[in-house]
Amino acid sequence: MEAEEKTFGRDEVIFREGEPSANAYMVVQGHVELTRRGAQGPVLVGLLGPLDFFGETTLFDDTPYDVTARAAEKSRIRVVTRPMMIEWLNTEPGAAQRIGGMLAERLRGVHQLILEQAERQAVNRGSALGGIWSLLKKWLSRKRLDRRIEAGRTFTIGLCTVNNDVDGAWTRALAALLDAEPGISIQILPNSLQIEPGADQQQAAAAHAGARQILSRQTDLDLVIWGDVHADGYSLWFTPQGKGDEERAGCFGPFTTLEIPGDQEPPAADILAITLLAALEPNDGRATEQAMLLRAVQARLEGLLAGLPVTWTLEQQRTALACYGHALAYLCAVDPTGPWIQQAVEAYRAALLRSQPDYRGIDEAQIHKHLGMLLAAQSERTGDPAWIELAVAEFKSAIECLVPARYPQEWAGLQNRLGLALYKLDMMTGSSDLLKEALVALQSALQVFTRHEAPDRWADVMHNLAQVLQVYGDHMKSTDVLERAIETARASLELRPLARVPLAWAASMNTLGTALFMLAKHSKGKVSLDEATETINGALEVYRQIGATRLAEVTEKNLVHLQKLAKRRQAGTTAPSQAQHWFEQDGD
Repeated sequence: MEAEEKTFGRDEVIFREGEPSANAYMVVQGHVELTRRGAQGPVLVGLLGPLDFFGETTLFDDTPYDVTARAAEKSRIRVVTRPMMIEWLNTEPGAAQRIGGMLAERLRGVHQLILEQAERQAVNRGSALGGIWSLLKKWLSRKRLDRRIEAGRTFTIGLCTVNNDVDGAWTRALAALLDAEPGISIQILPNSLQIEPGADQQQAAAAHAGARQILSRQTDLDLVIWGDVHADGYSLWFTPQGKGDEERAGCFGPFTTLEIPGDQEPPAADILAITLLAALEPNDGRATEQAMLLRAVQARLEGLLAGLPVTWTLEQQRTALACYGHALAYLCAVDPTGPWIQQAVEAYRAALLRSQPDYRGIDEAQIHKHLGMLLAAQSERTGDPAWIELAVAEFKSAIECLVPARYPQEWAGLQNRLGLALYKLDMMTGSSDLLKEALVALQSALQVFTRHEAPDRWADVMHNLAQVLQVYGDHMKSTDVLERAIETARASLELRPLARVPLAWAASMNTLGTALFMLAKHSKGKVSLDEATETINGALEVYRQIGATRLAEVTEKNLVHLQKLAKRRQAGTTAPSQAQHWFEQDGD
């Protein structure tokens, strides 16, 4: 008996709560969200993935469906009728055990949910035993951490008075969430900052400029928190004292927000703590302390991906999971051998599944962007093209979420990242089609990042464009394309002076040298190798001076290829057929 499969688009309902039951279903591909009607609207009770059954209990009686099932993304679903289920149970060894185990696991999940709700009610009633036990556990945990960081310094966080807080009570309650949190000291500020919901690029930049003014006046602060309090709780933004690495996944920017409920229901305190620690950008040697504190809070949030409180709104769940993903991405950057990469990917994907129905905007774009950056970094570490291929898909999804007119710099930045990712995927797999796509993306970025309005970003994109052009010119054996690559590399060097940005200067010099080298190779002796040798040697000297060992090794390999071509010319022989990507790139 062949089971029918159906494809459901994102947010498409599979069945509704209360409808007569007819079939069970199994997720083949994608994810399915199960919700139940609640006093405040739909309540999320389950998120299912591939091979998960749902609606299966209806096959054993005639009761209506007790939940609504909705595709969280485009999903392929297998329809299982009652006769199919009975036949499977009768003929397939272990089928009954599998169904029983699945139902038992789901029952344990419901039991855990009941326990969590009972625990929250006990805390809200001021239960003496529950309160003492909770305090004791926190005290023991923090005592152990205190011993580990007793030689460390505290991070000072400035909390602006949140908007709509007339008497300051909401602000004080928020600060109280972090009382006795090791390594964090909260200082309430009289300042207030405001940003409109759905702010565009210019509005968000202006709001964060106000936060930086506060930081410039109070240099003892490591971070400023600001935002609003409203009917659903708090909306918070974060501006660090130090300058973040925008190329690192998890780096907080103007659109990074956290929504937490006004009743501060657990795990709100731990979510806020890990968000603050992830948002920090210490530039005074405290990165080790930051990572240690992050690991301690992450240990308390170990089961977060299993489920947030069902009373939290989808927006609160989404932002909490996104900020948790940022923290895990930071840990992945400082400890690449740890278990953080998979957990961070799962956190970001869980956040995406909680995006508002029918909404695609800057918030969703940000999650796709950080997920793409995380995957791209993992590809760099492992050399596995599968990671960069996934990154390309995430960058494309992020671009689809944005209206360029409202978020021009974000849109252009994503086009630049997409172009670079496609270029690196080509370097691993070899495909001129990828290079063509990369050229389109980078040229799109240059529509926004102009030489006069965004000189540094323009120079970065021009360098990336030069890299793609030289590889494409080598593929096509086109001297015209290679000459364009040389012109583009020279243009990027005009705004990348050695004295100000030595690493970027060396990268552009190496790109220029390899482009000159390829032009010499394809021009059959009509172009000199002297300038290519000079520029690559210049890049190598800088890499050695600043201790960039890996980049120096790559540049040395390029020099070896250059020397081989020079020797063949001196001997009067033609160059043998070269394998694709005979040279290496150092990146930027």
